[in-house]
Amino acid sequence: MASLIIDNVKKSFGSTDILKGISMDIQDGEFIILVGPSGCGKSTLMNCIAGLEEVTSGQIRIDDHDITHVMPKDRDIAMVFQSYALYPNMNVYKNIAFGLEIRKLPKDEIDAEVQRVAKLLQIEHLLKRKPGQLSGGQRQRVAMGRALARHPKIYLFDEPLSNLDAKLRVEMRTEIKKLHQRLGTTIVYVTHDQIEAMTLANRIAVMKDGHVQQFGTPQEVYDNPANLFVAGFMGSPAMNFIEVDVVEHQGTPCVALEVSGTLHHLPIPEQEQTIRQRVGERVILGIRPEQITHVVPYAEDQPNMVKFDGKVDVVEPTGADTLVLVNMNGQEVNCRVHPTEAVPPGDTMTFLMNMGKAVFFDIKTENRI
Repeated sequence: MASLIIDNVKKSFGSTDILKGISMDIQDGEFIILVGPSGCGKSTLMNCIAGLEEVTSGQIRIDDHDITHVMPKDRDIAMVFQSYALYPNMNVYKNIAFGLEIRKLPKDEIDAEVQRVAKLLQIEHLLKRKPGQLSGGQRQRVAMGRALARHPKIYLFDEPLSNLDAKLRVEMRTEIKKLHQRLGTTIVYVTHDQIEAMTLANRIAVMKDGHVQQFGTPQEVYDNPANLFVAGFMGSPAMNFIEVDVVEHQGTPCVALEVSGTLHHLPIPEQEQTIRQRVGERVILGIRPEQITHVVPYAEDQPNMVKFDGKVDVVEPTGADTLVLVNMNGQEVNCRVHPTEAVPPGDTMTFLMNMGKAVFFDIKTENRI
């Protein structure tokens, strides 16, 4: 296990800047996920950590040891690729043992290590098979086994689940989480799947255009996004964004919201002092679908709760919940309700909105206010 420091790392290919000054302090034993859309630079950053790409400037340190220009084989890092990169002519045993044989470990030590890893990943019965005889999930376990057998300081996972079907992805996600809990290793993991990021990470680095937009715990990133991009990228369905005017109503600052033809004045929480000082300005109100729901009696009288009626335009059952779309300030807004509470499209429903969970963004800068 080891800490990893990424200090103002930049990477350019010719005149094209891919990484534009990335800095992160990753603690010993943390599970860090780099998440973002295709082309944001997350895989390039991973390759720079592994030594597969030379950084243009900046520094990478493992346990305060500068590895910026160290050869990949000397960094004590193991990487699991999206393609698994298994040797097709070797059986599973040989694939796992290959790195240990290269290091010229004694045969009995190699065998003990292969058996340990196979038991950990529950692939003992596959050791004599070749990769072509394995399913996608089994190949993924073998690729992980090959990395685990080395006992490196840091593990790098580059979209290891992207080739699996939806059900297997969920199962392997759980396996990776269990693995980290058992081993307590430092892991840096790349994905474009924000569900993967939320469920696996200790901390998430949300990337866009070669910059880290926000670096925090899954709950911090979800509840307190730094800007519109982070708020829209994390969460499924995405956060609702509604342009609203900050007005004064009965001597109190609030935001004006028109729902199905009726104007409502929503309270601004006490902690949002900056918004309360923006009377006369237009801002973006961000609120998660689960914070606009059906009326729950015990929640109705809590602070910052607002009750209003709205005409339902669309109903989307998802199983455990139902999403209903309602027009607010001329925009379609997602609300998450219990399936038994949803009404047919065209009918009016009473909603409860938790303004205590609302966040506000500047229209011009798109940053959190």
